[in-house]
Amino acid sequence: MPSSTKVLSPYEILSLAFLILETIIGILVNGYIVIVNITELVTHRKLGSGDIILTCLALSRFGFQFLVLLLYVLSFMFLDLVNSQSSINNLKYTWLFFNNISTWLAAFLCAFYCVRIVNIQQCIFVFLKNHFDRFVPCFILASAGISGLCSNSYAFNGFNDVFNMSKFNHANLTSPLVLGGSNFVTFSTISAVCSFPAFLLFFVSSGLVVGSLLRHTSKVKGQERTGFREPSLKAHYRAVKMMGAFFIFFLLYMISFNLYVSGVLGSDIWGSFCTMAIGAYPSLHSLVLVIGNPKFKKAFMKILQNGNCYQANMTQIETIDS
Repeated sequence: MPSSTKVLSPYEILSLAFLILETIIGILVNGYIVIVNITELVTHRKLGSGDIILTCLALSRFGFQFLVLLLYVLSFMFLDLVNSQSSINNLKYTWLFFNNISTWLAAFLCAFYCVRIVNIQQCIFVFLKNHFDRFVPCFILASAGISGLCSNSYAFNGFNDVFNMSKFNHANLTSPLVLGGSNFVTFSTISAVCSFPAFLLFFVSSGLVVGSLLRHTSKVKGQERTGFREPSLKAHYRAVKMMGAFFIFFLLYMISFNLYVSGVLGSDIWGSFCTMAIGAYPSLHSLVLVIGNPKFKKAFMKILQNGNCYQANMTQIETIDS
């Protein structure tokens, strides 16, 4: 057997099988988001700000999902292809870029939910609420710019020099993925630092949405006797579900990623669980976004109806021909 490959354990085979399944789901779901929104853009010549953010998020998740599977395959089956430090560093920079831009875009999507739902009479919030659509291209460019700044050799060397990270890194550290290794602490720290502002934006947005939901719920309870009804809270509940799903998937992803890549876990059931959690973040969270979006559900039902009509027409033609 070539030196670049190794015999996979049963748990590693299980992890690979789930990663392939999650990649297929991610391709279908994120591709569906992009196709539906591009179709709407071509048909109506415009696209809402939330759909623009969601489309960019789906594109970033599309690349991220492929990268997860690629790194797992390279780490266990074709390690000789990435045996140079420059190749490993390039993979690390690519991972950091997709990880950071995906996190930032998801945070801006949560901010979009916030400004559309919450009503706060403060000048800064009112300004953002009135001009959010105009700022969306700037937000997307900022996401790409911040992700790019945190995903290069200058960022790594700067962190090592300023914070003396070399004393935390270990030369003999082994990792099941090529992303680990001797400078894993630097890699993990940069990932956390670059994601923290986006996660802070998510927390502020979700806190405002939850607070608005609680206020409206208390109003509804207080007005039940008068017969006056508040507007529907479906938008609040939908936004809270979307934000809660992002929080759960992202937190599970970060914990699993750091545990797995650090080499703490071996090729056992926990290692397989962490691998599946890493792959679930860019695929299953997008699936939740599709399920919770009425537009995507309506488009899917239309596809099913067209498929049923086509099948009925073909059956009718076959009956006539016979």
